[in-house]
Amino acid sequence: MARARAAAVLGAVGTAVKALALSGQVQALGSTQVACLVAAAVLGGCGGGPPTKPSVEGYGRRVARCIPAPRAASDAAQGNMLSVPGGSAVVGSTPQDRALAVQLSGPGSAPLFERETAQRVEIVDPFRIDRTPVTNEAFSEFVSACGAPPPDRDTVTPASWADLARRFGATLTFEEVQRFVWANALPPPQREGHPAVLVTHDDAAFYCAWRGARLPSEVEWERAARGDQGQLFPWGQRFDPAKVNTREAGPDDTTQVGSFDLVSSPVGAKDMGGLVFEWTQTTAEGVPDTRVVKSNSWRQLGGLSRAAARIYRHQDIRDAELGFRCAAGVSAPSVGHGAEAQ
Repeated sequence: MARARAAAVLGAVGTAVKALALSGQVQALGSTQVACLVAAAVLGGCGGGPPTKPSVEGYGRRVARCIPAPRAASDAAQGNMLSVPGGSAVVGSTPQDRALAVQLSGPGSAPLFERETAQRVEIVDPFRIDRTPVTNEAFSEFVSACGAPPPDRDTVTPASWADLARRFGATLTFEEVQRFVWANALPPPQREGHPAVLVTHDDAAFYCAWRGARLPSEVEWERAARGDQGQLFPWGQRFDPAKVNTREAGPDDTTQVGSFDLVSSPVGAKDMGGLVFEWTQTTAEGVPDTRVVKSNSWRQLGGLSRAAARIYRHQDIRDAELGFRCAAGVSAPSVGHGAEAQ
């Protein structure tokens, strides 16, 4: 058993060193860095404490109260989740990465990238993740089944939006957000295939639990975006505005998920690095009631499209730039029926 464990450690270290070298982010590995890789392989972390492992959120009782309802879009998304192998994952960024981000996002953008963690290697268990962000159509099935409040005119009111702006600094005016607001428990016409936005962290986590899944951790999301080689962007090493919905070349609006059908991350995930920011279940360090958010949005510039980019959002915020996708362990059911995924 000891020999097998040693072989596994050496294999993980070798994969990690190769990934870092091929990513172009590390020119040479010193003894400290190699020791860090060994720590990652043995302990599951590299200078950052214990390995990141998704928690199980307590939505079981709420899911149990949901009623049977049509769920074709949600079941299709659950059954079509991508399998991501476990192993070593390059996460975080280097100072050079962050300098590139400032070049892409322009003068004054450096504070956007100050919360990124140092580049390191994490050991990740196998998991599954949605191919695309959750759509309005799928989220509407959950609204019907569980009585969850949709982002409609009763939820998104002038008073509630003013309160969000006061507490969190909403970037869109109430008038600008109206095209995303639902009516009669239904999403806006012609936006059924767009990502579900204006959903709180609780909305997103509850939906995923109802589907038999959960939100991904930050490290899982980044692993799915960067693949084995730890590439900078989900599609490669260079920013390309033609490959993603961001401010540079997008329509200044959300689009149907998967619209960039020839572009995907190494594991096959779509819309990573643009379209909408995405909730994770990872708690922001030292900031109460706040979560780490990954990806980039249709209103932002390319520096945030790097897979290592991370920003914080209060878990109660509703934002037309913020959506989500679900994840699950490999042992979770392929089609959810209300069981929480591990």
